[in-house]
Amino acid sequence: MFPFSRRGETATKSSSVADNREADHANSESDSKRSQNKKRDKQSYSRRTRNTAQDALAYLGLTESGICVLDDRRYSITLKLGDINYQMAAREHQEALLERYAQWINSFDASQSLQISVINRRVDRAALRRAVEMEYRGDGLDSYRAEYNDMIDWRLSEGRNDTVTEKYATITIDAENYESAHTRLMRLANESITFLRAVGGCKAGMVSGYGRVGILNSLLRPESRLEFDYSSMAVSGLTTKDVVAPWAIDFTDPNTVCLSSESDTYAQILFLDRLPAWLSDQLIRDLTEINTNIAISLHARPFDPGEGLLHVNRRIADMEIQTANEQKRAAKQGYSADLVPHSLRRAHQEAVELRRQLEQSNEKLFSTTMLVMVQAPSKEELAHRVDRVREVGRRHSCEFVTTKWMNEDALNASLPLGRCDLPLFRTLTTASVAVLVPFTVQELLDEGGLYYGVNKLSRNLIIGSRQATMNGNAFYLGTSGAGKSMFGKSEIAQVLASRPHDDVIIIDPEREYVPLVEAFNGQRIEIHAGSTSAINPMELVDDQMDDNPVRRKSEFVLSMCEVLIGGQFGLNSAARSIIDRAASQLYNEFQSAKPRNREQPTLRSLFDALRAQPEPEAQQIATSLELYAQGSFSGFALPTNVDRDNRLTLFDISLLGQDMTTFGMLVVLEEVWSRVVRNRARGRVTWLYVDEFHVLFANEYAARYFQSVFKRARKYGLNPTGLTQNIEELLLNERARLMLANSDVLALLNQKETDARALQQLFGFSQQESSYFRNVSSGHGLFRMGTATIPFDSTIPETTDMYRLFTTKFQEQNRR
Repeated sequence: MFPFSRRGETATKSSSVADNREADHANSESDSKRSQNKKRDKQSYSRRTRNTAQDALAYLGLTESGICVLDDRRYSITLKLGDINYQMAAREHQEALLERYAQWINSFDASQSLQISVINRRVDRAALRRAVEMEYRGDGLDSYRAEYNDMIDWRLSEGRNDTVTEKYATITIDAENYESAHTRLMRLANESITFLRAVGGCKAGMVSGYGRVGILNSLLRPESRLEFDYSSMAVSGLTTKDVVAPWAIDFTDPNTVCLSSESDTYAQILFLDRLPAWLSDQLIRDLTEINTNIAISLHARPFDPGEGLLHVNRRIADMEIQTANEQKRAAKQGYSADLVPHSLRRAHQEAVELRRQLEQSNEKLFSTTMLVMVQAPSKEELAHRVDRVREVGRRHSCEFVTTKWMNEDALNASLPLGRCDLPLFRTLTTASVAVLVPFTVQELLDEGGLYYGVNKLSRNLIIGSRQATMNGNAFYLGTSGAGKSMFGKSEIAQVLASRPHDDVIIIDPEREYVPLVEAFNGQRIEIHAGSTSAINPMELVDDQMDDNPVRRKSEFVLSMCEVLIGGQFGLNSAARSIIDRAASQLYNEFQSAKPRNREQPTLRSLFDALRAQPEPEAQQIATSLELYAQGSFSGFALPTNVDRDNRLTLFDISLLGQDMTTFGMLVVLEEVWSRVVRNRARGRVTWLYVDEFHVLFANEYAARYFQSVFKRARKYGLNPTGLTQNIEELLLNERARLMLANSDVLALLNQKETDARALQQLFGFSQQESSYFRNVSSGHGLFRMGTATIPFDSTIPETTDMYRLFTTKFQEQNRR
């Protein structure tokens, strides 16, 4: 590694107070003792000679817990920030988010500093394609996998999918020793995580030492793969600097840094020099939309409140003296004494207004530095990318200038270490710091997730994992023809093609899914009185998570009898007691029997057990059940004869008579739950899709049963999904509303105006968010998964076999 050249002398940047968002204290006599100490440290740091790339990195050590030791008194931690829906929020909601964000910034004191880092990182598009494309398996489904992969290639070519934007907050404190720093930093981390959760549900988490090493490696050695773990450091004697430092860092060019590793990477660091009268909250968003490697850093250290007010007062006094001098000069030349430069008069007025704000509000003054580090593989490409950054700045009336002859300090300040030794800073208020909000367009790119279309704002892929959410429950809602069935079928096909150990169950009241099931070699089970497929709803399945399976099954039998023979007023207490006694006897006898002699109870067994009871009421109950036990509807009283090993099962209830709809649904749901219980014991995930979901709520018992399924789903590895176009009917049912509100996955396709208003109110969507499911084309809408809410386009090319398989349009089905 070659020695570093010495840097030339630098001058402190200066400017006058231009408005109430900016003031300069670089040349002022009011520089604090802290600033003087900082300059002395800076001069001492500049005089040292660095012989290796490691020496140029301005920190001493990085612990496994994530605490960075900057020097003998400064320590830092880094939080990773999740994105929020700031850009899609209504203006008043954006203002509320900014206010909460400002409260967090204002919570830091003069012994602490904050660095907000927004890092654009280019990823290998081929590697991204490999991560989301399906592997061929030679199982007869590869033609669908090929079409899916082609569609992914097409979508990748549309957006900026090869750029990932990550956001970090680095908190730095002054402390006497590491132990004291550790305690304070952990407290600050927990407080910040809580604060940020109130900022639109922003998820923040502390970055470990390994994670921080990874960030540094991506910025200093962007072409290399990180191979590092803390356990090997004790043996090898290496430090984190040895891992992240490039082979050489060349600072000889006053404007450009060369990072040499496997290949050369050139970097130029720009300082935000000139600010407009009004800062825009879109500045950082527009910078991140540049499709290249960029690291944006905003350093902010608060003044002590008394020191900040003193600083402003002294600046006002300086300007008043300058004003008096201008008036004297004008008088000597025979002009009016009121003839004072407009810029000076305006600066004085705004400084006075700033003093009023500091005296009457809880705002603070911050010493801030904003940097943009741009990277490229060549100097020519670097110049082109830097021009794009400056162009964005000009659109916002900002000026970016290079940190000429200060690149070593600028490089360290661009890394999320929490250290800025540059003598370039501006004084901003809390509100002005907060308006440089880092939140941009929300994206969803879960590792191992499924494809749900593209983000209509960024054109990036939407890759989501329902397993990564709190519960995995989902609703896909849209008017007829909006594309909800195609949305669900696309997810089903992906599960079947890419997850060979997952099972899919579909409840289909309109026979819409039969072509899909046949194409993927699934099993179709017809549920109606004359069906040759038999399902025994009374089977008892061993559930290790249920302390009393007999009691739960007896409750199901009671619900089933309530539906079958309860009538308008339900079963009386005597009938309920008799049925419960008979059911419990059946299940207890089944459990006590030897395995080889066991026969699962059936409706016919219940009929016989009721007839054996001594009460006259028992005979009446048995007579009422006779129709279902051995009469015309006795198909549900036979032992199960369907194949339970097929991973794709369709329950076709299209021929289920109106009188048997609720009972048939209860039978199906009990069979589904038994399958879920068996799958959980085998470690298999189950995906359940119920089309025309509103049908379930025609009966209170069916609705209550399915609500309990939604509540227990997560613990059993079940992802239940309801699809319906009758949204108004669904929203009228309180159970359905609760299930909707508690579902972590939601796809809202085109809605009727009345439904759109109800959904907007239920989920608290802004007017702009709700516009994405009002009067939109088929396949378009708003997708929510966990905390991410994204407008989507899930359309599939009409020339593909997948489209022809999924479509429910009458004309297109006939051409299938």
